[in-house]
Parts: sequence; structure tokens; C-alpha cells
Amino acid sequence: MWCPAVLGRWVTRRGRFMADMQTAIEVDTAQLVPLLEKQRSVFGRLRFLADRQNALVVQDDTRPLIALLAERQHLVDELVGINEQLAPYRRQWTTIYTALREPARRHVAELLEEANGSLSSIVQCDSRDTATLNARRQDLAGRLCAAQNKAAAGAAYVAAGTSRRGAATDVRA
Repeated sequence: MWCPAVLGRWVTRRGRFMADMQTAIEVDTAQLVPLLEKQRSVFGRLRFLADRQNALVVQDDTRPLIALLAERQHLVDELVGINEQLAPYRRQWTTIYTALREPARRHVAELLEEANGSLSSIVQCDSRDTATLNARRQDLAGRLCAAQNKAAAGAAYVAAGTSRRGAATDVRA
């Protein structure tokens, strides 16, 4: 049977434990929000570059496109680092998210929605650019094939003309 004094100490300890846990979650939250804001910023820059990339793809301007892709790679590398820092939060996401106070929870939800929206937009732009580049590549391959066929036909015509002239020369001789 529990003695009220013992039960009181357990509740006090449990209350302190819960307060310590809440403090740990708040510390985590203090680090979580800046990471998510940094992620949002990087996604925003990637989104801007995706729009510039589209213009360069449409203009068929390869040299600046290659420089832009290198810049995008740096941003993707930065996102990988942020993603690694966010990994511990994802492992405990339900606990952390439910422990957030309402204003922080709303802010985190907005940051996540914005990141997902940016990512979706970037993927759409990249898919469109990939389709444009593939169509251009297929067109170029078709033109190269046609040029090769014309060259082969021209070579065959020249070869056939040369062999007939040789035969005519042999007859005259």
C-alpha cells in the first residue's frame, strides 16, 4: 500500500521529470525552428534557380546552365547537411510535435508546408526541363541520323559512279 508521503514524493519527482522533459523538448524546439527556417531559405533559393534554369533551357544556353547547375548542387549539399541535423527530430517527431505550444506548432507546420510546396515546385520545374531537354536530344539524334543517311547515300552514289566510269574506261581500252 502507498503511503501518501511516498506517493507525494513520487508525484513531485514525476512532476520534476515532466518539467525536465518539457525543458528538453523546448531546447530541441529552439534548435528545430531555426533549422526549418534555414531549410525554407535554401528551398527558396533552389526554387529561384529552378526558374532561371528553365529560362536557360528554353534559350538553349548551355554554358550558363552548367554554372547554374553547379550552384544548385551546392544548395542541394547544404540541404543534405540540414537534413542530417533534422534526423533526430524526425525519429521523435510525434513526441516533439505534440509537445510544442500552439504558436510554435503552427509555425513549424507552416515551415514544413512551405518546404514541401517548394520541393514540389522544384520537382515540377525539373521534370519540365528534363522533358524539354529529352525532346531536344531526340530531335538532334534524328537530324544526325538523317545527315548520316544522306552522307551514306552520297558516298554510295559516288562509289557507284566511280565503278561505272571504270567499267566504261575498260570497255574503251
